[in-house]
Amino acid sequence: MTETKRCGGYKGEWACEEDYPDHILPVDRFSIHGNGYQGMCKECSKIHHASWNLRQNAIIREAHIGAGITQKEFRALPITDRRALLERVTLSNSPIRLRSEFGQSAPMTKRETVKVDGKAVPEGWVYVVRNPDVPSVIKIGKTFPNGIPDIMSSARRFGRSELVDKFWFEEAYKAEQSIHALLKHCNLRTLGHTDCGTELFKCTIEEAMDAIAKVQSENDRPSVAVGG
Repeated sequence: MTETKRCGGYKGEWACEEDYPDHILPVDRFSIHGNGYQGMCKECSKIHHASWNLRQNAIIREAHIGAGITQKEFRALPITDRRALLERVTLSNSPIRLRSEFGQSAPMTKRETVKVDGKAVPEGWVYVVRNPDVPSVIKIGKTFPNGIPDIMSSARRFGRSELVDKFWFEEAYKAEQSIHALLKHCNLRTLGHTDCGTELFKCTIEEAMDAIAKVQSENDRPSVAVGG
């Protein structure tokens, strides 16, 4: 029997969906990462990388145009000068940044409005955020349906921050806790840091995506009646 794995897709889309509508693919369709496989298949990873490159190129273009230099001149600058120009773009209210990063913060399907009251709101996003200057540490949290822009605004008060990805869950708090449990071994608190929140992890993006994909897969399983 061929070993299979569920593809987590990219931002709610699956490049593999036409051939695998249930998102269950043979493991040879995934790239190997560490002792396992990545959370999204090779085709979905291509979309991820293309989207990332498009956004980064747009930001770089805005940075060198704003500085009045060519892209070649920009790339010839010392790395500290390039970072300063890029940071000036990302901290501004750039139309490119706002459109490409957040996308649609509310689900496309019409949902009943709920009162935002912390854990009492069941549905929402589990998000992954990181500071590009500290790529080894990422934040994994949850927020209510329209909360992503507020999360990013708050994060940028303490330095550069970028939204890596977001995932919709009907019970976001439970999903967040399950993901945190899978990554407990690399939580900063577990690693001995007491001066930080509980949502920070020292791991790669791929490790985080694998944990999220696993929880997504468990949530997609049909319930089984117990007893008579």
